[in-house]
Amino acid sequence: MAGEANLTRAPNPQPLATKAAGLFGRDQYVFFLSFVAAMGGFLFGYDLVMISGAQIYLREQFHLGPAAFGFATSSALLGCMLGPTLGAKLCDRLGRKSILWLAAVLFTAGAVGTALPKDMATFNAFRIVGGIGVGLASLASPMYIAEIAPARIRGQLGIMYQLAITIGCLAATVVAYGLARSLPAEVSWRWMFASIVVPVLVFAILLLFVPQSPRWLAEQGRDDEALRVLADIDPRRDPELELKEIRSSLSRQSGSIRELLQPGIRNALFIGITLALLNNWTGWTSVAFYLPTLFQRAGYAEASSAIGQNIIVQVANVLLTLIAIRLVDRWGRRPLWLTASAAMSICLLAAGLVFKFQITGPLVLVVIMMCMAPHSIGLGPLPWLMMSEIYPTRIRARAVAISTTFLWLAGFSGPYAFPILDAASRKAIGSGAGVFWLYSMICIFSLLWGLKFLPETKGRSLEDIGKLWMRKG
Repeated sequence: MAGEANLTRAPNPQPLATKAAGLFGRDQYVFFLSFVAAMGGFLFGYDLVMISGAQIYLREQFHLGPAAFGFATSSALLGCMLGPTLGAKLCDRLGRKSILWLAAVLFTAGAVGTALPKDMATFNAFRIVGGIGVGLASLASPMYIAEIAPARIRGQLGIMYQLAITIGCLAATVVAYGLARSLPAEVSWRWMFASIVVPVLVFAILLLFVPQSPRWLAEQGRDDEALRVLADIDPRRDPELELKEIRSSLSRQSGSIRELLQPGIRNALFIGITLALLNNWTGWTSVAFYLPTLFQRAGYAEASSAIGQNIIVQVANVLLTLIAIRLVDRWGRRPLWLTASAAMSICLLAAGLVFKFQITGPLVLVVIMMCMAPHSIGLGPLPWLMMSEIYPTRIRARAVAISTTFLWLAGFSGPYAFPILDAASRKAIGSGAGVFWLYSMICIFSLLWGLKFLPETKGRSLEDIGKLWMRKG
């Protein structure tokens, strides 16, 4: 084949990635690449959830009121909003892999800066720096996985990103618990934030063995490299045929901002933005940031004990995400979303009743885990997966950046508003139940919206999904 001749004659600018490909069998290599890219999600979960372990100490040491406490908890999410905006053009210009390198640098700077501050202004500034790294990773990691994954297993590989987030959340909670138990309160929170440097170094080393995305390479006109990567990641398909489909898809796209507003494509953008908002406004994101505080209110007064209860929740989060990986390519995206939305509404209603009647002890842990389950299986992973697969290649970086920016806007507003809404609910009805009931109503909207608008992308190639919007236009 001509493609095979090209593969042998063409220079190879990614030798470590090629050597890594030779170490793996069929499908194993693409799982390895997805694993490395998903580590951006691990760092995302680790970095953001570490604040839940440190927040009790920050509130006491810096005497924070509700608004300042809410801002300290959610300040990193301001950086998360900036990350996709800064990363959209860079993803197209430098490639998805290069943006993951940049994210690793910002993770490191944020970790060191938040471990050493003398005041909350400095702390919040470096949380924002680390948040920019999270935002860049949240743009590049899912996009990279979507662009290398064969259609038949893209759902499973895409949800590896969410799985990595949950493992990062669990790791952060375990580390926070260990440090809270073994170090004095005035320094334990500093070591919590400093600890992120270790997984960042592992991530940076593994990136050396990862190639650029074949679709990005094709967009840059580097067809020989794209052919080599396509041949490595999916031996079952003809790389030349797949490259031809990719180039045909690229030829029908201008890649301009104006294209995002064309009929059909703007439908995809509307769906991506709505998925992003509902990822955070369906309740679990806000609740998760304040779990130790909620557990203290439920009778676990000691800080380390409250953090310890959070470990149980995070373990369940990981296990439930594994269920999502099994279901997504079997059930499909749409049935999973609808089921999760309905279940989440019921579970939030039950949680509100528990806090309304001021029930304490193990039942609080049960209802919290009930609220986590629909998010872990559907409402959490599906937006990350679908936002990266529903857009055509040439505009994917810009469209995903817009969707992800809205995701982080919702992600910031939820945790920031939670203590304020909780205080208002406690003043109005004597408990924080009103916040849970508000999110329950949003989940009903999520169900109705999914019935009306959400498409099914199961088993379709990225190029086929792109054609769908063109036909609708």
